[in-house]
Amino acid sequence: MAVRKSQRAKLEATLWQKTRDLLSDALFTQRFYIAIAVLLIALEAALTYMVIRQVSYTEIDWQAYMQEVAGVVAGERNYAKLRGDTGPLVYPAGFVWLFSLLWRMTGGGRDIRLAQYVFMGVYLATLALILALYRRARVPPALVGLLVISRRMHSIYVLRLFNDCATMVFAYTAVFAMCDRRWIKWSGLLLSAGVAIKMNVVLMLPGAAFVWWRAGGWRLVVAQALVIAASQVIVAAPFLWAYPGEYVGRAFDFGRQFDFTWTVNWRFIGAEVFGSSQWALALLVAHAMILAILGLVVWPRLSGSTSWKILKDGCLARRRQTLATVSTDEV
Repeated sequence: MAVRKSQRAKLEATLWQKTRDLLSDALFTQRFYIAIAVLLIALEAALTYMVIRQVSYTEIDWQAYMQEVAGVVAGERNYAKLRGDTGPLVYPAGFVWLFSLLWRMTGGGRDIRLAQYVFMGVYLATLALILALYRRARVPPALVGLLVISRRMHSIYVLRLFNDCATMVFAYTAVFAMCDRRWIKWSGLLLSAGVAIKMNVVLMLPGAAFVWWRAGGWRLVVAQALVIAASQVIVAAPFLWAYPGEYVGRAFDFGRQFDFTWTVNWRFIGAEVFGSSQWALALLVAHAMILAILGLVVWPRLSGSTSWKILKDGCLARRRQTLATVSTDEV
């Protein structure tokens, strides 16, 4: 009897240890990462579908988007004459072509449910891209659930249909391309596609330029800059040919004043401070200082080098020379 109890206790201990090891592998190693990622995407697909079916759509910008591109569909090429209920069209030409397609797909923007399903697909594609990036960075599976617990994220994608959603697909694809030397040459074009929809992707360009400099020196940086410039011209060609001043002035208006009504992060400072030129200048200076610190101190340390060595290597880069293997952590 005592022997049997001992054997049973050993068996239970072994099973418990194997269960703990399996759970540890699932949560903190890459062993089951792909299976967990696929399961997470499937669960999110079901949840997002339920959100679309059960939660009321919130109209903010969708109808304005449709009104803005309706003029282009009708043949208008003067950006100064394109506007919606929320004001004039202020997004680059990529936005126009993308949302013109959605205008046609949804019957002039009237089939909002279909638009929600399209944005659901965009959301799931973005989630898949981020999960792929997390895998390259060897992020523990225990943390990936944090990607989907945001109520605001679901609202932005399928209840409000903001153009930021399409922009970020291209931005994250560009980041993924930077993680692989075979695809880094396409990252500039992908970032440009994001910029062509909404200019917030411009904020990613300093970091991208650092990665390009590390990977291929000044030659790669110049090549990517030319790709970005050329692609912007090609996408906007019909507007640039007809009314170049109006297009550039509206689509790339860096002096535009933002409306305090729509801010989330800076609401605590009040409308008066938010709208002041002093606050705008302070933000610009702070942004420039942070970029300087990142470029001269933080990013070089992450690269295991110094800013001077990175600068020198990039300046002396020869054609087709590989300067460094840029890790996913650096990107």
